[in-house]
This record gives sequence, structure tokens and C-alpha cells, in this order.
Amino acid sequence: MTASLTPVTRRYLRDFAFRLMVFLCIGALYLTAPSLLDFTRAGRPSLPLLLLWAVVLLSMVAQLSPKSGLTTGCLKQYPTRYAPAPSYSPQQLRQAVHQQNRGARRVAAVWLVINLCFGALYHRGILRIPHLVLLCALCYLCDLVCVLFFCPFQTFLMGNRCCVNCRIFAWGSWMMAAPLMCVPHWYAQSLFWTGVVVLVCWEVRYRRHPERFWSGSNRNLQCAHCKEQLCRYKFPRTH
Repeated sequence: MTASLTPVTRRYLRDFAFRLMVFLCIGALYLTAPSLLDFTRAGRPSLPLLLLWAVVLLSMVAQLSPKSGLTTGCLKQYPTRYAPAPSYSPQQLRQAVHQQNRGARRVAAVWLVINLCFGALYHRGILRIPHLVLLCALCYLCDLVCVLFFCPFQTFLMGNRCCVNCRIFAWGSWMMAAPLMCVPHWYAQSLFWTGVVVLVCWEVRYRRHPERFWSGSNRNLQCAHCKEQLCRYKFPRTH
């Protein structure tokens, strides 16, 4: 591992600091003026709400561009990040896809159940809009916590070696907005469905070009060829 931080690592650390600041601001408003976090109240949404909407939306849209400067973990879906490994086994690729899909189904089931519970609590009046906005801001922050420090999906459900190899990297978009998905309002639905668009684009490319997503067939996903070192703060995995 290189001693100095790579440009990608520096970028993600800056993004993490920014997201932490966003979450702390939303958290402070939740504690002091929760009405400002209610985008369903009469009139225009407050400035903090609009800023949260904008930064979450932009983080999603960035994943739709192969020139966004994001990690290979996200951009491996594009042909520019594919370096064919010599003589890889199609049979092993099919096995890897099967294993990765099994883990992805577990993550989808867990995340949907959790957020449908949030939706049910919202419709029962137990959770209110400020609670859901706070959860969205928390997911916005935790998206990079998973990339840089610790990912429960990687550790307990997926088993992938690192985020560069993550089968569900781009799922973070719809997962960030999932706490809002049961709220019938443009603010919530625009974020949720933008995340779904990112998810669908990712899944279509995965099914058409699975060789781009597996380290056995894409040299750019192998440790020996990694130029990003985003895993430096995570406990090392060997498989």
C-alpha cells in the first residue's frame, strides 16, 4: 500500500467531510427547528431542505457519467474501465455472477424490509417527515462510511473483498432515498426515482457485461492493478 493518499482517496475523504457537515446541519435543525425539515408544509421548502435535495440528487446523477471522476467501483460499469484479464474462465464468471446475485438479493430484501417499516410507521403517524429527512441525510453520510471505513453489507451479506469489487456499488443512490419512498410528494419521489434510474442502468449493464464487474475478468479490479487504495482504512479481506 502506498504511503501517500491517492487522488481518489483524497476526493472521497473530502466528500465524506462534506456529507458529515450536511448531516450535522440537518441534525441540528431536527433538534432545534424540525418544522424546517417538513417539505410537505405549505409554501416552498426551506433552504436547508433544498440544499439536501440538490446534493443528494447530484451525487446520484454523477454516477451516470463515465467522466465523473468517481472510483472504479462505480465506473467499472463503463467500457473505459474494463481491462480484459487474459484467458479468464467463462464458467468461473458464471459462478461469480451467481454468488454475487445471491448476496445482492439478500441486501435488497433487508433494505426493502427496513424502509417499508419506516413507511408504515410514517403512515401510522409514528414517524413524521423530519424523521425521514434525518434518515435520508444519515444514509447520504453512511453511503461513504461504507466505502471508506466499514460496510455491513460487504461484511455480513455480500462477502466481496473491497468496494472496487462491490456488486451493488451504485445501489447507494436508491438506498439513500429509500426512507422517503412512501411519501407522495415531489421532493421525495424525485430523489427516489432518480436513484431507481441509476440502479436500473447499473443492473442492465451488469446483465449485459458481467465481465466488467468481476476481478477475474477485469484486471482493473485486481489488487495488483489498483491505483485508488480506498480500502486503506478498512479491515483487509482476502476473498
